[in-house]
Amino acid sequence: MNTHGKILIVDDISTHLLLLQTILHDEGYETGITDDPKDVIDLLLKSEYHVVLLDIMMPGMDGFQVLEKIKMQKELSHLNVIIISAKTDSGSIKKALEKGAFDYISKPINIQDVRNKVKSAMIESIL
Repeated sequence: MNTHGKILIVDDISTHLLLLQTILHDEGYETGITDDPKDVIDLLLKSEYHVVLLDIMMPGMDGFQVLEKIKMQKELSHLNVIIISAKTDSGSIKKALEKGAFDYISKPINIQDVRNKVKSAMIESIL
């Protein structure tokens, strides 16, 4: 299968994972998924991902904490992380970008928005 890159999707709600996975597969991306934020670093270290789609509100560890852990890992700090969240207040968006997120997508998601932002993140990560 010819892919345009590999994306890890992190969300604790399975319907969100499946929706994003379907959208991205239709665009030709390979995906990995997890509903457990504690697994993210291990998954990223085991396989070469180009982009991470990361929910903020998850049990155990929120997306901001996961983003910080990714950015602290030397081997992973280059990864483009796109936050996907129902938190649409400017404070959350600002916090995500300050912590190193590449972009921010609001839930409920707009499919074209997801396609465009993932494509931008992918282009930048491959260059």
